[in-house]
Amino acid sequence: MFKVLQLKEEEFMVLKQYNGLLDSLEEAFAYLCENAEVLSAKVNQQVKQDSYKAITKLVETHVLMVDWFNEQEAALRSIAEFERFIDELETLGHFENQHVSDKEVFATYVIPAFEQWKKNMQKQLIPLLAH
Repeated sequence: MFKVLQLKEEEFMVLKQYNGLLDSLEEAFAYLCENAEVLSAKVNQQVKQDSYKAITKLVETHVLMVDWFNEQEAALRSIAEFERFIDELETLGHFENQHVSDKEVFATYVIPAFEQWKKNMQKQLIPLLAH
């Protein structure tokens, strides 16, 4: 039976900020994809750095969420899927200064994979944030 998670106010606020961060990261990935060829290297690097900070914040929040969702298998699977997504980004060289076509990487892998993961994670979050 599915157990409804009762959130404390602080947990609710963290998850609300987390959900907003998912949207911001999706926007950053789309921006990098759409503007990869026209952005200056400095602007491109800054947007990437900001996305790395957002990813770090997501990972930090996942540590808390594992405890909060310890009986919610679907949520725990979504958290684990994010770790696989990050591993794949590392494999693609996304976190290095390699000059692989950002547009191609973002369009063919990063954006579709992130959007699918985000959709799955939000299935867990939205019911909790709807209160």
